[in-house]
Amino acid sequence: MEESRKAGMNAQEELMLKIIIGAAWADQQLVPQEITALQGWLERFQLHHNREFLALLQEPIPLHQTEMWLLQYLQGATYEERLRLLGAIGNLIIADRTVTDAEHKLLDDYHALMAAIPPAPDPVLPETVTSFVKQVGKVVRRFLT
Repeated sequence: MEESRKAGMNAQEELMLKIIIGAAWADQQLVPQEITALQGWLERFQLHHNREFLALLQEPIPLHQTEMWLLQYLQGATYEERLRLLGAIGNLIIADRTVTDAEHKLLDDYHALMAAIPPAPDPVLPETVTSFVKQVGKVVRRFLT
């Protein structure tokens, strides 16, 4: 984990990448298209030489491990981050143009789990609401004077 944080990843991004890799193993194999997509993610985060993440590409990741990462991720993920994760998993699953029953079930299960755990508040929302309230206050004051 230390190596990945040095590459500029935060804890949520690290979990997201682990979940994506774990989801790729849902059918217990990685096909060349999935490997290419995963290597693209590793390069994106400058982790293509990271031993911890490269090891995740070598052997199937048990489903329960990926689910543990997902539970951790969901506790701090906003609605938008959750959608981004589902989109990334969906894109990975269709990379080989074949969706196995295991992959389909995994995506359905993750979606259901996300629905059961409320998202973290969007950090931008309070600022947006405060700004909006201030603007409305100015308009009301102008109208009243």
